[in-house]
Amino acid sequence: MIKAGDILDGRYEIESKIGQGGMSYVYRAKDTKLDRIVAIKMLKEECSGDEEFLEKFRNEARSAANLTHSNIVAAYDAVDEGELHYIVMELVEGITLKNYIARKGRLSNKETIGISLQAAEGIAAAHKKGIIHRDIKPQNLIISKDGKVKVADFGIARAVSQDTANSAVVGSVHYIAPEQAQYGQADERSDLYSLGICMYEMITGRVPFKGDNTVNVVMAHIQEAMVPPSVYNEEIYPALNDIITKATKKAPEDRYQSAGELIADLKRCVGEPEGHFVRLFDTEPKRSSEGRPHAQSDGDRKETDNAGKSKDTEAPEQEESFTHHRSLRDLLGDTTVILRKGELPEATDAEKEAARKLRSRIRLAIYGVSALLIIILLTVILNAAGILRKTVNEEEKPLTELETSSSETEETEESQIDITVEISPEQLMPSLLGKTVDEASALLQSYGVSLDSSRTDYSDVYYEGLIIAQEPSADDVIVRGETVYVTVSLGTRINSVLSSLEGKTREEAEAELSEVGIGVADVKSELSDTVAAGLISGYELIDDGNGNTEPVEGSSIRLILSLGPRDAETVMPGLLGLSEEQALYVLNQAGLSPASVTYESSDLYAEGQVCYQSVAEGDPVLTGTAISIKVSLGKSQFGSGLSDAFWYGNIDTVSQVGTVSGPNDAMNQIMVTIRLCQRVNGANVYTTLEEAKPVAQGSYIPVSFRNIKGAQGVDTGEIEVVNANSGKIYSSTTISFAPLEGTV
Repeated sequence: MIKAGDILDGRYEIESKIGQGGMSYVYRAKDTKLDRIVAIKMLKEECSGDEEFLEKFRNEARSAANLTHSNIVAAYDAVDEGELHYIVMELVEGITLKNYIARKGRLSNKETIGISLQAAEGIAAAHKKGIIHRDIKPQNLIISKDGKVKVADFGIARAVSQDTANSAVVGSVHYIAPEQAQYGQADERSDLYSLGICMYEMITGRVPFKGDNTVNVVMAHIQEAMVPPSVYNEEIYPALNDIITKATKKAPEDRYQSAGELIADLKRCVGEPEGHFVRLFDTEPKRSSEGRPHAQSDGDRKETDNAGKSKDTEAPEQEESFTHHRSLRDLLGDTTVILRKGELPEATDAEKEAARKLRSRIRLAIYGVSALLIIILLTVILNAAGILRKTVNEEEKPLTELETSSSETEETEESQIDITVEISPEQLMPSLLGKTVDEASALLQSYGVSLDSSRTDYSDVYYEGLIIAQEPSADDVIVRGETVYVTVSLGTRINSVLSSLEGKTREEAEAELSEVGIGVADVKSELSDTVAAGLISGYELIDDGNGNTEPVEGSSIRLILSLGPRDAETVMPGLLGLSEEQALYVLNQAGLSPASVTYESSDLYAEGQVCYQSVAEGDPVLTGTAISIKVSLGKSQFGSGLSDAFWYGNIDTVSQVGTVSGPNDAMNQIMVTIRLCQRVNGANVYTTLEEAKPVAQGSYIPVSFRNIKGAQGVDTGEIEVVNANSGKIYSSTTISFAPLEGTV
C-alpha cells in the first residue's frame, strides 16, 4: 500500500490519499522535478494482475497523454514500476457534475448550456485525435473551482474486464448509446448520445431511463421512446429541448454527426433560446453500417398487444443481438452482472408489465394533451401536500466537495468551494470590430482571455490600426483561458504603399506606386532631418479638380525628395551654361534648392542658358541653401537699358484625359498634345508646349510649365490639352502673362 512520504519514479512524492474507486486509488502528490501538485491514479492489485487489461491500459494511457486541451483532464505521465501501474494527471479541485446535479436538483438553462459547451469542446478535441471516450457520464465531467469543465478518464473504464468490474461504476449504463449496447460498436456519435443524456439529466434532474436492473435500463435505451425533457421542466428553452432531442436520437445518423455541429447549435441557442432551428427529422429509413435496422422509437414501431408481441412483426433481430456474449460484455463490463456465453436473463412478468405501462405513459405524455394536464394537476396536488421535494426554488446548499480528476474517487477531504458556471454577459464574446488593439485588450481584460493581434490585412472599410475581423465571433460563448484572435487593418493597399514610401529611392517608390495605379506628376526637394539626401521623405496629393482628399486608383502625387539636414556641408556645383532644367536637377542632386529664377539678356550665354549663380562654383555651402540663378534671354534687341520684348507666364495643374465608362475604356490609348493659344491682332496664335504622346483614357496628366514665352503685350492665354488626332480639347486653363524684369 502506498503511503504519505513515498516517492514514485524518483520524482512523485505522495502527500495523501484523496479517494478510491472500483479499480484504483487516487493520491495527491508533488512532482518534485517540475514543482507542481498532481494526482496519481494507481491501479488496484486485482486489476494489475490481468495482462490483457494491462496492455490496453498502457495503450490508452499513451493516447490520453497526447490529449492537450483546456477542457480535458491532462495526463502527464504513465508509469510501469514493477507491480505498480499508475497515471500521473492534472489535479482538478472541484466537484463532479453528478454531485453538482445532486446538490442543485436540476440546473438552469444557462448552466446546462455552459457546461455542455465546455464538455463538447473537450470531446471534440479527443475526436480530432481519433479517440472515442465511450464512457461519457456526469461522474466523468469535473467542474473546477473557477467553473472550468474538464472531461476525465479517457479510455480507462472501457478497458475493465468483467472479472475485475465493480458496482461502483454501474451508473454508466444509464448513459450508453443504443448501438454500443446492442452491437458493441461506438463512434463519435456514441459519445454525443451520452453527452445528450448528461444534458437531459442536468436540465431535468433525472436520467431518462430507469430500471430494476441494468438489463432493463439497457433495453430502454434500445427500445423505449424518450420522454422529452420539456415534460419534466417547463422552463427549458425550446431550442435546448430540440438540441437534447437530436443528440439522443436512437439511430446514429439522426444525431449530430460531429461535436462541432453540437457546439454550433449550443452557441446559437444562447442567442435564440426560443428558436426551432434544429433539424430533428429525416424522411428516409436508416440502417446500420452492417445492414441491421437501427433501434426504433415507439413512434416508429407498430403498436404492441398486451403480450408484448407486434401485431405485424417483432422488432428485427432484437433477441439475436443480445445472444452475443461479446456485445453484452462490452455493455455490462462495469457492472456486477456476469453471464455465461450465450445466456440472457429472461425478463420477469412484473418487469414486462412495468415496461408495458412505461410505454403507455410515454405515449400519453407525448401525444395525449389530457394526460399532460393530469400530470400537471397531480404535480400541483403533491406539491401542496409537501410530498414532492423542491428542486428549483429552494435555497441552494453550499458546495463543499473536493474531488480529483478521477471519476471513481470517493470523498475523503472537504473544503469550501464556490462554483459558478452560468453564462453571464461577460461570457459572451463582445464585438471588437473597429476598435484599436489597445481598446480591445482593455475590454477583454475582465473576461480572463488573451488577445492575439498578429494577423493583418488590407481593408477598404477600416482605417489602419483598427480591428477588421475576430475569432470567436461576437456573441459566441467564451471561457477564461481562451485566446481571441483578431485581424488588424493595414488600411487600403494604396494607403499602405503611400505610408511606406519614406526612405525609398525614387525608382523604388515609382515602381510600387505604379502597382496600385498611382501616378507621379513631378518631384520636388525639401530639407529633412530624418531622411538621408536623395531618398523619398514624403509626398503631396495633386488636386484632381473633383475635391478628392484621399488618393484612389488613377490619382497623381508629387514625390518629395530629401535634401538632407540643413547643417550638412557640400560643394557648390557649376551651373553656368546649363539649361534651366539641367541646373535645377544639379542643384537638387547637390542637396540645394533654387531661391529664384530670373531672366535677363546676355551677350555671353545663348538664350535659355544659365548666365548667373549666387554662389560661385567650388565654394563650400550648407545643404538646403537656396541658390539664385539667372537664365539668358539672348542678346537684347532694343539696346542697353530697354525691357525685353517678350512676356512670360507659369502654370501648374493637372488635367483628365477623357472619361472611363467601362473596363475597355481604361485600355484605350489617346495621343495628346499640350499647346498655348493666344489672341494676337484678332487671330488665334498657337504655340506647342509638349509634343503628342500616348496617354491612357481617363487618366490624369500633369500640366506644369515654367516661363512660357508669350506674345509681347498680350497678358492672357489658354493652355489647352488636345487630342492630337481629332482636335478635341479635353481642358482649357487660363494663364496670365507679364514682362520679366531684366536688362542687357
